[in-house]
Amino acid sequence: MHKAYKNIENPLETLVNKSGKNAADILCPKENCKCIILRKNTATLVERDGAKLSLPTSTLPENTLLKPDDDNDTHFWHVTNMMDFENVGFSTTIGTTKYLSCADCDLGPIGYHDTTDPKEFVISIKRAKYNL
Repeated sequence: MHKAYKNIENPLETLVNKSGKNAADILCPKENCKCIILRKNTATLVERDGAKLSLPTSTLPENTLLKPDDDNDTHFWHVTNMMDFENVGFSTTIGTTKYLSCADCDLGPIGYHDTTDPKEFVISIKRAKYNL
């Protein structure tokens, strides 16, 4: 069953297994999209600056699924290799950031890659659905 972060009771306990990895497949947050972003046991939960998810005002039109108040996210799924993703899209670089989106429906940003650190790829824990 697919569930949005906001509909999961105790999400930080439910979504993280004993080794600190994702306990479920991570999917695109769009209701009718079933794109798998990361497979179960692929990513580690970390804390990062959620302000990097803020897009420059002229980059993309407003997206009603990913509201601006979600920019204060601090929990992210982290992988060190872009090949760990099952299916994700990358934007062109803006400053030192590449924004990540769903490769099937282009919804985003759902995370980012900091180009100053070649091993920093993160997906917001709140900007995903989970296959529980």
